[in-house]
Amino acid sequence: MALPHDSNETSYLLPPNNEDWDRQAIPDFVYGQKDLMAEGIQWPRNAPGVLEALPQSLFDAALCSAWKQRVELGLFRYRLRELQTQILPGVVGFVAQLNVERGVQRRRPQTIKSVRQAFDPEQFNFNKIQAGEVLFRLHREPDLPGTLLQEDILVVINVSPLEWGHVLLVPEPARGLPQRLLPGALRAGIEAVLLSLHPGFRVGFNSLGGLASVNHLHLHGYYLAHRLPVEQAPSEPLDPGGHLHLLQGLPAPGFLFYTRGPGLDLESLICRVCRATDYLTDHEIAHNLFVTRGAPPGKTSPSSALTGVRVILWARKSCFGIKDGEAFNVALCELAGHLPVKTSQDFSSLTEAAAVALIQDCRLPPSQAEEVQAALVALMSQKEQ
Repeated sequence: MALPHDSNETSYLLPPNNEDWDRQAIPDFVYGQKDLMAEGIQWPRNAPGVLEALPQSLFDAALCSAWKQRVELGLFRYRLRELQTQILPGVVGFVAQLNVERGVQRRRPQTIKSVRQAFDPEQFNFNKIQAGEVLFRLHREPDLPGTLLQEDILVVINVSPLEWGHVLLVPEPARGLPQRLLPGALRAGIEAVLLSLHPGFRVGFNSLGGLASVNHLHLHGYYLAHRLPVEQAPSEPLDPGGHLHLLQGLPAPGFLFYTRGPGLDLESLICRVCRATDYLTDHEIAHNLFVTRGAPPGKTSPSSALTGVRVILWARKSCFGIKDGEAFNVALCELAGHLPVKTSQDFSSLTEAAAVALIQDCRLPPSQAEEVQAALVALMSQKEQ
């Protein structure tokens, strides 16, 4: 069972006096193999997937209680209310949400000119946040497999939240790592999904040029009480070993990796995904990644069970900066089918066709997409180091 470090109970709450925040040690959320729940997590048939309607794991309870306290303490740029939500009519199943405050009040993105840009300590980074923004540190027990030493992963509030429980997973911020996906960070993201009992807790990564706004290694995690098309979209295999699949039926086809849960299969998936993202980064190709519970690859249906974890990777055109005139900007959640819309006018007028057009505008040219696909297929055949 996940336990606090050195105690039978840990408080993830801040002390009442904010002068004590800097002096309080960051609490550890310690977890082991039995806390990673690979099976039995499904959407309720007749009830929405709101947090109050579903059981919570210790991870959910820790994250949600600490996040709620930070809301009450005013540590966010705005107070997130219940967001107006609609499922866009059509075949895709886009989940559109009106989030005006994020569009207006979020921090302006840093100036990014390259997918491989070096970390700049003078720019905003996660070493500069308030102490109260850190919820806890993820700490893996030694009973979990992993050939690499697990870094310290801080779980930090996103002060401009997309949805309830929106956090950032930040590996060892003092190291000043640029926004390039590393195996330990990906492992923490997948394990966070497996630690949650909520089928709508997802994790994602934006590369530089893929709308990452801060060049300091981090992943996003958040709750969304709605199914997304990527959970059960059908796919076709691309390599003889069945390790890489092409997701179909979406405006931007993605590369699908799948694991049934913790163990050697998960470690192999992490190696393959990072091999792919290394290739994209080295070739200056922007990309987005999304981690969700989902159905196994192949032919699926809306009733297919969420039997494992899907990791979807999109190679895309680079976009340096925010397009202020668009209904939404295309990054990890939009490619997965979750559309945070910036204005009431756009929210009321948005159609599936318009959303598809915005997303497809970010796709690589066909010749480059074919080249990337061939390269990734070849990488899947390489033996793990």
